Amino acid sequence: MKPPSSIQASEFDSSDEEPIEDEQTPIQISWLPLSRVNCSQFLGLCALPGCKFKDVRRNVEKDTEELKSCGIQDIFVFCTRGELSKYRVPNLLDLYQQCGIITHHHPIADGGTPDIACCCEIMEELAICLKNNRKTLIQAFKGVLQR
Repeated sequence: MKPPSSIQASEFDSSDEEPIEDEQTPIQISWLPLSRVNCSQFLGLCALPGCKFKDVRRNVEKDTEELKSCGIQDIFVFCTRGELSKYRVPNLLDLYQQCGIITHHHPIADGGTPDIACCCEIMEELAICLKNNRKTLIQAFKGVLQR
C-alpha cells in the first residue's frame, strides 16, 4: 500500500511528454462587444498562446505572430511565471515585447483572486487601452476558451 501523498503516473499528465505534434489551427480569438457598457470597442479573449499541456499543443511563435497580424496592441496576462513555465511558455512575456505588444502582467495564481487594489489597477489599465482605441486582448489559461 502506498502512502496517500504519493502520486501515480496516471494521475499526473506531465507537459514534458510531447509525442503529439503542435496544433496547426489558428489561435481562436473571441471578440466581446462592449456596447452594453457604452463602449464602441471590442475586447479580445483567447487561450494561452503556445500552451503545451495535456491534450493541448500550441506553437508559441505561430500563435504570437497571429496575434500580431490581427493587430493586437495590448495583452493582459494573468498567469504567474510558474504557470507560464508549467504550460511550456516561460518566455511568452519576452516574446510579446519582441513583437511590440504591450503586456499588462498581473499574476493571479490559478484558483486565486486578486485583491481590490489589483482589480482597480487592471480596470484602470484596461479602460486606458479601450479609451485610446487600442486593440486589446485578455489571455485565458490553457485551452479554456477553445473547448
